[in-house]
Amino acid sequence: MKKLDYSVVLFDLDGTVIDSLKGIMNAMNYSFAKMGLSEIAEQDFLPFIGPPIINTLQKHFGMDLETANKTIEYYHEYYKETGWKECTLYNGMKQLFENLREKGKKLALATNKPNYYAKQILKHHDVDKYFHYIGGTDVEKGIVNKTLVIEDCLNRLDITDKNSVIMVGDRRFDVDGAFGAGIKTIGVTYGYGDREELTQCGALIIVDTAKEVDELF
Repeated sequence: MKKLDYSVVLFDLDGTVIDSLKGIMNAMNYSFAKMGLSEIAEQDFLPFIGPPIINTLQKHFGMDLETANKTIEYYHEYYKETGWKECTLYNGMKQLFENLREKGKKLALATNKPNYYAKQILKHHDVDKYFHYIGGTDVEKGIVNKTLVIEDCLNRLDITDKNSVIMVGDRRFDVDGAFGAGIKTIGVTYGYGDREELTQCGALIIVDTAKEVDELF
């Protein structure tokens, strides 16, 4: 296989670098209990992994804006203390980051999580040192979706040639967000998406492990 020659690699966080389902599930059920709502089954949590939570609450659970915002307040009440720590690195992540850096690649994170959580999580797992920039949503700055997060990353890294950049993500939200910013995506199936989803949304290449991501370069 011909090696990819991208010099900048952006990574999604949830479902790509970390398995964060437990923390998100616990935080959401905490917030639903506070709102007097029924607990959500684990299989119903996948819609939360990828898009901003407020979008999922409104579109998937039919909440109005006021109810969704209050639910999110309770979500962060749990997540900021405990939920952000309830995650694990996927197998091979540290080695992947080390290998890409040794190959001269510039790494950045582009997640729909608020950037302060992303920084905490990467530092907690001792992988923040591999990233030139850690980008996430920032409501105060108007960075509220994946495309805007990616564009912020590109600006922070002073990237002018988008053909030098590729995204790594596990859901269609990553592929769509990258497409909106003018870049392509490597889809990974070990997270919360599957091969069918990633194929349908137009991922450039689809792989099953972190090792396979490394082998592409």
